[in-house]
Amino acid sequence: MTRPAVVALIPESTRKRKGGDEGPADEVLDALPEPARGDLLRLREEVAARSPHGMLETEGLMPAYWRFDGNMYRQIPPQAWEARRPEVEVLIVSGLLGLVASRDAVPAYAHSMAEPCPPFGKLNRWWHGAGLAGILRAYIEAVRPTTVIDLLSHEYREAVAGFADGLRGTDVRTVDFPGLGRGSQPLRGERIADLLRIGRV
Repeated sequence: MTRPAVVALIPESTRKRKGGDEGPADEVLDALPEPARGDLLRLREEVAARSPHGMLETEGLMPAYWRFDGNMYRQIPPQAWEARRPEVEVLIVSGLLGLVASRDAVPAYAHSMAEPCPPFGKLNRWWHGAGLAGILRAYIEAVRPTTVIDLLSHEYREAVAGFADGLRGTDVRTVDFPGLGRGSQPLRGERIADLLRIGRV
């Protein structure tokens, strides 16, 4: 995997495209050192195994950037993803998978960090308590980007709160949209499109 100079953090979307057939790819797991790799795999397996029936499609994979179909993602043209600058990586915080890179092949699922999911309660709190912030920190320390741009919405930011504690050599920038709530999603998408095209927001 090419080491990115810039890593952007973005949320998944509740709305997801169905179907897919692309085989597995997992740049996050490839980049993670042990024990963080094993921790993330174990937590993913736990969420999948304990989730209510019907929340996870067991067949069909597609790249995460195409699977997610919410208002933020609809503001990012397909050509921006396909012709992205090579120094840019986009990491997606996911209720099912914890962390995925935008090219990683993922299934369709109903999980969301912002919604309760029996028996876990709100998944953002569950993932945070299970150590997702430390897993994200391990990823950043492994790939050593110059800059991390945090474009997460509130609930997703809570899932990884504290990930920047103790980081050295990486500038963490937080981008907020005060007062807009869910209305910020299109603007978030526009910022991501700019990042993919020109390497900055």
